Amino acid sequence: MNKTELKQIIGVDEYSLVICEKSEAAKKISEALSNNNYKTFKIFNIDVFVVKYNKTNYVICSAIGHLYNLSLLKKRQKLPVYDYAWIPSKQADRNRSRIINSRIKVIERLSDNANEFILACDLDQEGETIGYNILKYACNEKQNVAKRVKFSTLMKEDIEYAFANIQNNININLAYAGITRHTIDFLYGMNISRALSRAFMTNSKKYRTLSMGRVQGPTISYLVENELLRETYVPLPFWSLETYIDSEKNRTNKWIKIQYVKQRILNKIEAEKIRNECKGEKATVNKIKKSKFKINPPVPFNLSGLQKQAFKLYRLSPYQTLSIAEKLYLNALISYPRTNSQKLPKNLDCQRIIRDLSKLMEFKKVANELLLKKKLTSSEGKETDNAHPSIYPTGKIITNNLTDVEKKVFNLIVKRFLNLFREPASGYKKEIYFKIGKYDFYTSHKILTDFGWNDENQIKDNNIEFEVGDELDIKRMNLNKKFEEPIIPYNQMTLVQKMEKEEIGTKSTRANIIRTIIDRMYVNGNKLVPTDLAKALVETLSDYSPEILSSEMTRKMEEKLKQIEDGKISSDQVIKNTKDDLELVLKSLKDNDKNIGKMLTSASNKIDNKSRENIILRKCTVCLDGTLMITSNLKNRALVCSKSIDGKCTVKASLPRSGYIRTQKNGCIKCSWPKIRTTYKGRPWSFCSNPDCHNERKRK
Repeated sequence: MNKTELKQIIGVDEYSLVICEKSEAAKKISEALSNNNYKTFKIFNIDVFVVKYNKTNYVICSAIGHLYNLSLLKKRQKLPVYDYAWIPSKQADRNRSRIINSRIKVIERLSDNANEFILACDLDQEGETIGYNILKYACNEKQNVAKRVKFSTLMKEDIEYAFANIQNNININLAYAGITRHTIDFLYGMNISRALSRAFMTNSKKYRTLSMGRVQGPTISYLVENELLRETYVPLPFWSLETYIDSEKNRTNKWIKIQYVKQRILNKIEAEKIRNECKGEKATVNKIKKSKFKINPPVPFNLSGLQKQAFKLYRLSPYQTLSIAEKLYLNALISYPRTNSQKLPKNLDCQRIIRDLSKLMEFKKVANELLLKKKLTSSEGKETDNAHPSIYPTGKIITNNLTDVEKKVFNLIVKRFLNLFREPASGYKKEIYFKIGKYDFYTSHKILTDFGWNDENQIKDNNIEFEVGDELDIKRMNLNKKFEEPIIPYNQMTLVQKMEKEEIGTKSTRANIIRTIIDRMYVNGNKLVPTDLAKALVETLSDYSPEILSSEMTRKMEEKLKQIEDGKISSDQVIKNTKDDLELVLKSLKDNDKNIGKMLTSASNKIDNKSRENIILRKCTVCLDGTLMITSNLKNRALVCSKSIDGKCTVKASLPRSGYIRTQKNGCIKCSWPKIRTTYKGRPWSFCSNPDCHNERKRK
């Protein structure tokens, strides 16, 4: 396609080329700038939008995330490997090769005729990196002359404001920081993973991918250290006195539970002595304390806060919550979700948003109450973000295309936003102290007098008006032996919080790192229990290259990346230092590759042996009576129903040889056989297990 043919297709001579990160964003920008009067053209079967806004022709195209990835230039065997370059992702990821190739060709053709370049990718380090590479490679070195538009929502007014205030340059230092991050992670991941895989292969004569990276190392180490503490934990016993009293003033038909002031009695003889000496005594009220308390409204959601609440309420993994939030953003329902901020924008028209949200039945009452206020004042947290404010609803309420889970997350964001402007909840706490013989007991309860924003979590008033000197009968005093609770294993959300606390990874990458750990079989189950392989990796690296597992090293690298972003140091210097550090690590691994190989082979064999055992899944979706199981031998795996052994069920099907296997709750809509979810080359894959079903095994 030459310039003349391109001009005939798009219909304009001169134009500004706008580059977006995703096609949904490109369409939203086109709708906003043209009042839905834009033109759409197909070039290489890719949608391109043309609009005229303020006498300027804009041609709007899009990527699909990263169009360029780092890859090795030579398949050399010797480590370290430094022969790398940014190449079109179609060469690194063949599953998307056709689409990526088409996107790059479209941008290349459009850039030939463009007289101005405007970057409209997501306003963060990753978005700047994506845009920088497109401008550099597809647009023939336009990264230094391109302009930038900045917005945090895809609402019409925000996009119009962004295009009325176009920045003269992209944030080149932010892009350098992103490119450096990718380069460092690539160098660490490629070289260390290869070193470990070779040590394993040399010893076992088998191949297994053993990935290890700059952030992955400390993350796996957290899991292994936590599990080690759990395994070596010796629970100490203690005793508690469970005491119940009653009085004529008690109208609840339930005895009143009180507790000994010393909640844990470490000596059984002491506990028995207290119980024996309290027999036949009365519980006498000897002190009453009353204090006020206030529960302030919650702070605005940042990504971590949203992920935490979605996990708590709906058991959504951090990755699932992020994916849903991104869809809500691309539908212009919420602001940009990849943010650390807990503050709303100062110029946000909150009244307009609340007025729009009042049209939703479930929020009508609260929204209308807020609209009666003379002034709307929002609560806010301490966290900030240079690029984006906190997550908030835009006021758009068209949610017809959302699934039930997506609506739950959207409603969660709306509810949190409305609660920011509501009044604090307040009440009082009453503590009542009793004497039983010479021993002190107490009880306490809270009473809300003003529910404020907390009206859904009302504290029941079981208040009994005691007075000092009141005597109550002891109805029961049980001596209970208990044990101290062991350390709780990590789940996906608490692991993300640990990574945040240790300042490793970014808000955008932490959820993906956890997914990688799961896919690599470094953990088992939702509680993220580390496998023998993960333990062997940590033990090996602790002995021979402990810096790979160090949070401190990763934290210092994050500081250097921030310095690149601020223009204080160069990307080249950071990469050079990384190579110097990496060579020391690789030398240590090479010098000890025999010992490393033995340890990793032993751990891998344990996993393989366990995988040959029958794994129980869930009830069969065909006979509704048997239990689905995974059976395996050295080479193959199969899904069978326990009733098929007796010929009472027909479910018997082969499974992929590797990757995790999960069965979905509901069977195939066509044949009722179990639906399987696994991964193929790191990507999700769902299919019907019935080999005769017409619902083919298409990889998604």
